[in-house]
Amino acid sequence: MAEIGIIETLHASHGSQSHEHDFKIEIVLEGKIDPQTEFVEGIDHYKVIAELKRILTKLENQDLKEILAHEGYSSSCNESLATYFIRSLRDQFPIKYVKVWETDNRYAIVYANEV
Repeated sequence: MAEIGIIETLHASHGSQSHEHDFKIEIVLEGKIDPQTEFVEGIDHYKVIAELKRILTKLENQDLKEILAHEGYSSSCNESLATYFIRSLRDQFPIKYVKVWETDNRYAIVYANEV
């Protein structure tokens, strides 16, 4: 098995006492290496990046509490945001986990098989 990781940033607000962060979103996909191509099977890096950027554009400079509440989440915590990304991407890509960094010292990891 192999993993491919993509890291993007997101500036948005969240929380019961709304405050802003420059979040770092880390998407990790997994799969087997194709012996002929030597790439991870079933993962087109460019398609993953394009879909991730589409989602990020929707969230950029927004209040995550409002957006996630509209999607049925009761919180805009890091775990909820990671789960949101998993649910948005897992039908198209073999997501292993999503890690959301709120600061350089705080993050949450949610594994796709737990969602």
